[in-house]
This record gives sequence, C-alpha cells and structure tokens, in this order.
Amino acid sequence: MTTVDVGTIRTGEPASVGAGQPDFEERTDRLIEKAKVLIPTLRARAQEAEALRYQPPQTVKDAEFLMDALTPRVWGGQGLGSRALCEVARVLAHGDTSAAWTLSFLIEHSWMAAHLKWEAQEELFKGRTFILAAAPLTPAGKAEVVEGGFRVTGTFRYASGLWNSTHTFLSSMVNIDGTLTPMTFLIELDQPGVTVNDDWHMSGMAATGSASVTLTDVFIRDIYAIPLEDMLSIDKHPGTVHEEKFLRYPPFASLGMMITAIALGSAEAVVEIVKAKLGTTRAFGGATRKDLPQSRMRFAEAWEKLRCAQMLYYHILEHSIEKCDALEPWSQEEIGQIELDQTTIVHLAQEIIGILCDGMGSSPYQTKEALQRYRRDINVIANHAFMDWDLVAERSIRYVLGLGTRSTDMFRSQVTTQGGVANDRTDGGSSTEEKTMKAAVLNEVGGVPAVGDFPAPQAGPGEQVVDVIVAALNPIDLRLAAGGPFGPPIVPSVVGSEGVGRLSDGTKVYFSDAKAPYGALAEQVLLGDRSRCYAIPDGLDDGLAAALGTSGITALTALQWRAQLRAGDEVLVLGATGAVGQIGAQAAKLLGASRVVGAGRSEETLAKLKADGKIDEYVVLGSEDDGAALKAAASVGYDVVLDTVMGSAFAAALPATKIGARYVVVGMSGGVPETTIAYPFLTGRSVFGHLKPLVPLDEWEASYQQLVGWANAGQLSIEVEQVPLDSLAEVWPRIDKGAHKKLVVEI
Repeated sequence: MTTVDVGTIRTGEPASVGAGQPDFEERTDRLIEKAKVLIPTLRARAQEAEALRYQPPQTVKDAEFLMDALTPRVWGGQGLGSRALCEVARVLAHGDTSAAWTLSFLIEHSWMAAHLKWEAQEELFKGRTFILAAAPLTPAGKAEVVEGGFRVTGTFRYASGLWNSTHTFLSSMVNIDGTLTPMTFLIELDQPGVTVNDDWHMSGMAATGSASVTLTDVFIRDIYAIPLEDMLSIDKHPGTVHEEKFLRYPPFASLGMMITAIALGSAEAVVEIVKAKLGTTRAFGGATRKDLPQSRMRFAEAWEKLRCAQMLYYHILEHSIEKCDALEPWSQEEIGQIELDQTTIVHLAQEIIGILCDGMGSSPYQTKEALQRYRRDINVIANHAFMDWDLVAERSIRYVLGLGTRSTDMFRSQVTTQGGVANDRTDGGSSTEEKTMKAAVLNEVGGVPAVGDFPAPQAGPGEQVVDVIVAALNPIDLRLAAGGPFGPPIVPSVVGSEGVGRLSDGTKVYFSDAKAPYGALAEQVLLGDRSRCYAIPDGLDDGLAAALGTSGITALTALQWRAQLRAGDEVLVLGATGAVGQIGAQAAKLLGASRVVGAGRSEETLAKLKADGKIDEYVVLGSEDDGAALKAAASVGYDVVLDTVMGSAFAAALPATKIGARYVVVGMSGGVPETTIAYPFLTGRSVFGHLKPLVPLDEWEASYQQLVGWANAGQLSIEVEQVPLDSLAEVWPRIDKGAHKKLVVEI
C-alpha cells in the first residue's frame, strides 16, 4: 500500500488532480465502462435484495472494484472525482435503483472519511483502500465532551447501506465552550453500546437497508470527530491537503449530483425496458402496444422528457466540475440554480417512469418485474430531503432571486460561509452575524429538553421574530417531542407550541405554530406564514394571556363553533378540573348556558370551582355509578357535552344527554372507551371529534379575542403557575399529570 510522509504535505496548497488531465479522464472512463458489467447482476438480484431489505453481501463483494474510486491515491485509492461518482451511480441504476443507491453511498462515504483528521485517516486506511460506512448526518441524540473525546447516546435514522457497513458516520449537537455545535463522528458498528435496528420497512428503496442505529453511552475518540460545518466545507476539513480536487467539493456539487444521477439512470432504464416491451406486450383486445397510437404518444412524451433531463444533467455536471476544480466560490444564485436543476431532473425522472408504467397494463406490477420496482423507488427518491420539491423549490428560488437564506435551510453554512457567497440579508440588504439564544432544546426524540444555547432565528421574507415573554406548556408538547402525532420532530429543535411575546415595534402578541426548529420555549421565536399571531390588550396578565391560547380557544370553539351552544342549554364538562375544562365551563356560562355541571376526579378542585361560581354542580368521577351520578346531576338532560377525557366517562355521559344533544370530544386523557354504546343513546345526538386544524383561522382568532376580552373584564380566569425556564427539566414530566393549574414558563 502507498504510504505518505505527512511532513511533506503543505496544508492549504491548491489541490492539483482533477478533470481535464488525460490520465485522470482515462481512469474515469475505464471505471465507468467497467461498472456496466454489474447491470445484469444487480437486476437479477433485485427481488432477492428486496426480500432481504438490504443488498446481498455478494453484491457488495462484486462491486469492490468501485469502492475506492474516491479514496485519495495517497491511501492506495483511485483518487477520482465527481464524474466517476455520478456516472457510475447512473450506470448502476440501469441494474437496480436500490442497489445503485447503496453502492454509490458506500463509495461516497470513503471519500467522506478522507475529510477526517490525518491520524484517523492513517488508522482507517491502514491495510485497506476503502471502508464500508453509512452516514445519517442530521444531528440527533446527545453528545458530551469527555477526556480524550466524546460520549454519544441516541438513535440516528436513515443510515443508507447500514446493514452492508462496518462503520457509520452520525452527527449530534455538542456543547463546546458554551456554544451548541453540530459534530460529526465516525464509529465502528461492532462494539458494545451500538445497536443496529431492524426498522427498515418501506415500499420503495426497500433494498437499501437504510435502518437506524442506536448508541448507548459510546465513547468516540476525538480524532474521529469533526464539526459538521467543517466536514461539509470546501476548505476547513483536514482532507484539503490531498492532491485530489474532489476533496474540495461542497455537498450540492457532490452528494446532490450523485442522487440526481441515480434518478436519471433509473428513468433511462425504464425507457429501455418499455421500448423493448412495446412490440411484445399486448393490450386488451390483442393489439401490441407499439401499434396503439396512444402508446406511441405516451412513449414520445417520456422520450422527450428524458432528453431534456439528460441535457440538463450533463450541463450542471460539467459546470459544477469546472467551477469546483477551479476552486471558484459559488454565489447564492448559483447554489439555488443547481439545487433547483437537480430536483427538476429527479422529478422529471419520476414523471417519465410514471408515464410509461401507466401505459403498460397490469403486468409490470408483478413482483418479479423491474418496472414496478423502479416506480416505487423513484417515488421515495423524489421525497428525499434533498429532492423534496416543496422544500427545495421554495429555498432555491429564494436564492436565485437574491432573497437570502433562512435559519432552517439545509446546508445553510455552505450558502453563507463559502468565499464570495453572501450572508443572510436583512431588509436593508446587509449581512447579519450568527447569534445564539437561551432555549429549551430537544436533542433526542422522546428525550427531556435541555436548557442551553441555540442559534437565534433570523427573519426572511414573510417572517417575523418575536421576543418571547412567557410560554405555555401543553400535553401536545410531550406528544410532539416523542414523535407523534405527526412523526419524529426535527432534532435538535426548540420545544413549545405557544406563548406571549413582543414584536419589533413593541406590540404584545399571543403566538402559536412557530416555524421549525423554533419553538416557544426560547428567548426568541420565528413566525412564518402558517403561524398564528394576535395582538393582546394592555393590562392582561402575560401568563393568563398564554393560558387562554390552545386550551382556551379549543374549549370556546368546541362550544361556540362546533356545538353551536345556545342560550338556555344545559352543559356538562367532563374533565372540568383541567385547563380546557375550567375555561370551557366559564365560557359556557358566558355564552348563556342555563346550567353547567362539571365532572372530574378531584373533588377539592370541583368544590372550589362551584364555590367560585364557575360551575353550578359537580360530579366526582371514578366509581361504577358515574352514569347514574351524571344523570342525577342534570336537571332534565344535557344539551351540550364538552369531553376532554373520553374513556369510561364517554359511556357514562352519553345516556345522560337529551335527544338533539351535541357531544364534542376535545381530548382523550382517559383513553379509548371500552364499552359499546346502546343504539337508543346515539339516536338523534351528534358526536364530534374536535381538532385545531378543523377550525378556520378567522374563527380561531375571533375566539381568542373573545376570551381575552372576558379575561380583561374580570369575567373569566384560570389559576396559572409560572415557573422559570431553568426549571424545565423538573416541570416537563408534570405537563400531563392532570395538574389543575396552567403551567406557564417565564423566559
């Protein structure tokens, strides 16, 4: 194996080996041509690979001649570049998309290893020219600095090729000298504390083995750690001392191009397959597909879309190689354009495959057929974070139009720190310095947020930053942090869904639905076009204003908008001791209810509510006689029920309602009802499930203004417990414990 005298390497010298050199281009051409021998093998093994959910080990062994394509020559590798990576990936996709994805990432990750500290590279490439590594780079879990390195705990998802790997990269946030810094680590999988999870069950890209890996207090030496920003940079990582110019490529010109090539190669393969099948596949009635004008028109559409995709691909590949090898800086406009072009190619590939598969009858959907596999795989690629049209198109066109970055942009540091690339723009067009703020940061899905530093938000077009005064805590905050109901949250991110703060002009506002990864439990929050922001009147207590948000609006809209409560209605509130129930009971009276009965488990709280005039009667729940007690507490029968608990209380309360009753469920703290309801008790009654997204925005705002008006006039109140932000770790487990006060955090 080739060895190197480290002392002879002069850090910072321009790399010298790259495109345009005859030997480099010849070696690249030979590798691309050689990769074609794998096409029939990959296609033949595709069904087996899907059954395994990863690539058969023999496939990786057969492709070993490709694995060191990007490894620097000083370590015995081939030292090639972007054209080799992308064109090999494209060729492999002619065999199978999942195989191309897995093998290409394995090739690319040896190149990433050459970004690590020199001592780590010497160890990794001693006696070998490549490593087999996965690389989920989105920061997750938690890491801390210890003597000699780091200790890391957490679960890291979407590790493509994990089941074919011996190593994996992963990233986590680390507090370094008081600054929360994303760090990337490389670890061996075969060691105590590392668990490779069997959780890759997908309809598309099923054979990539992109499972998750869990670390439990794993020690990682500092030579195998590098700041994520440095890893992705063109000139901050140790690999810049290598002679290969490809070690100075940014992610959008390397990884982004590779994914684009896989999608394009998949579309090319489908065009080839369908072209061959047009003369043999018969439509219903006996005519071959090529004899049907509609089929020829369909093929023509796909054929021309493919040509457009190919021309765009060649253009951006050649342009990116030329620009990167010249070590020229990328402007925001150029970065936006190449990312937009890449995503366009991927979605053209998705269209091409869909057009052709839709015109070949049902036979391509046999599990043995390649066409259905290509279609499933391309649909997943088109929703990859790099290629999600909704995300990339908005971000990229913002760069193209010169509107600057936003704090949530992927690879934002690449756009703001490369030489010659502008930083975030304020309204005046000047650049702004990255700042941090104190925040409650969720570093691991399902974990307890930790109070520490987090990058401060910077407003882009249509956004505004709010200085937070207080933030309310809700049970939904626990569910969101644990990964439900909308899937795993971004980590790291700031928790909290609502609060009260001030705009830049001094206006005090209630806000909710902040823009991720910014939540309410921080010194500042970022509001976007989907956020809610309402002015609040002077004199209203900040804690009460926050408490009236989700809890209050949920209660009022359930009664007024959903149940259409009328003057004279008799109302039952199940869970009247909680925040929603307490506000709901008072709102019902203010809306003209003739009688309000509260039900819950805390007799002390219920008695106080009655003594304060907030309810007229109460029922203590928890016995076998709940149904009889609820019925006895009604004067005739309930017209409206506000149910925050469900569970057994649902079956007990429904028979106590009148015909024509409106029963609104806003929570399920008591679980799912286990008892079936007799048909007579459902007859003539309306049962609604009530959720925030169902309520029109104008109704939501009007309800909040009505609540704060009542509160400011002294007609509505709820006890608020205000706690400091630093006590969040102690308060967090109490959120869903049925406390009879509204928890509000002082920022």
